[in-house]
Amino acid sequence: MAAGTLGNRAEAKGAPMSAAPVPFAPPSIAAVYEEHFRYVWRCLRSLGVREASLDDALQDVFLVVQRRLPEFDGQGELRTWLYAIALRVAHKYWSRAHKDSARQTEELAESPAPSADLEQGAEQKQRLELARAALSALDDDKRTVFVLARIEQMSAPEIAEVLGIPLNTVYSRLRAAREAFETEVRRLQSLRRPPP
Repeated sequence: MAAGTLGNRAEAKGAPMSAAPVPFAPPSIAAVYEEHFRYVWRCLRSLGVREASLDDALQDVFLVVQRRLPEFDGQGELRTWLYAIALRVAHKYWSRAHKDSARQTEELAESPAPSADLEQGAEQKQRLELARAALSALDDDKRTVFVLARIEQMSAPEIAEVLGIPLNTVYSRLRAAREAFETEVRRLQSLRRPPP
């Protein structure tokens, strides 16, 4: 029996044939919103968008997603793509809020120092406020890599891909961001200490 005949019999019995690749169909905006709106909200918040602006920023992100979803080709992860959009939207809100950061630092300095009998929830809230104030003092480039690495737990190569920058630049910015963050936290804590 000829080899060609064996091949034809295998095809006739239902052996898999090489099929053309199925084109990627992006999910619906409703499905993306339902599955990822909490993630995007958390990203915006961790990127320094103020509480009062979070809902507006979230809406801005999903307006961009709705407009650009047909262009999403599925080559990368949807969450990474969403993060990149959230990052651009957050940049707009940072520039608006940058003027308010000095006022926020003053308010933090004027708040009373924590007493030993405060509940754990109140202490955690104060730590979060301190971290947000320190984050808002970082420049945009440092804040972005710091949030992606520390809060979103992205690796340096993932950060480089999302931001479109060299890997060494990510490492350099991250090191500088950590130092600046820690310095700002110490400075803000010294402002909160009660006078001797």
